[in-house]
Amino acid sequence: MVTGYLCLVLTIFLLAKYIVRKKGSEKMKHIVSKLHIPIGVGVIIIILVHMLMTYSVWNARALLIMLSGGVTALAILAMAASYLFRKKLKGNWIKLHRVIAVVILVGLVSHIITYYVDFCSYKKGVRKIEISNVDLSAIKDGDYEGEYDVGYIKAKVMVKVKEQRIVSIKILEHKTERGKKAEKITEDIIEKQNVTVDTVSGATNSSLVIQKAVEAALLKG
Repeated sequence: MVTGYLCLVLTIFLLAKYIVRKKGSEKMKHIVSKLHIPIGVGVIIIILVHMLMTYSVWNARALLIMLSGGVTALAILAMAASYLFRKKLKGNWIKLHRVIAVVILVGLVSHIITYYVDFCSYKKGVRKIEISNVDLSAIKDGDYEGEYDVGYIKAKVMVKVKEQRIVSIKILEHKTERGKKAEKITEDIIEKQNVTVDTVSGATNSSLVIQKAVEAALLKG
């Protein structure tokens, strides 16, 4: 998110070159012109870093987020290419350069807005989670699969019940960003024979999703 905002600010600064050309002072024109290329290079670097940092969670993002991000990244590379090949493009390169700059701005704004909307939906889903303890005495022996998904976090588990006790919980899938340590909550559930145990510090959301998946599995019994 931070890299997105940073890219947006820098892109606006890049577009400022064309604004101050007509209305800005000579000093302002000189400063903006001097920083134009270094900032452009900086935007490309930030985009590449952002893509590398988020690569592991691409499959957890909404399609619109990925499309807007992909279009923005391609547009930034196209802008760099239009500058590098400006001699071959001759007089057309600057017009193309400006059009691409507008595409980048629209792409960035769309990317940030779609991410924000999607993230708010995820947070709302987490807030709605309520964990209910399941009466183990009513569950037959067997292996039960359960899952729960709030968008950015998803958990799928296999719970083994024997003689009205939870004997094992196997995590089949856990889609998360920074909540892997929440997986140890299964040990507490088995130890206390209760789904409503305390969440793992620093991984509250993932803990809740795993608990909800275990609850869903037990309810099948």
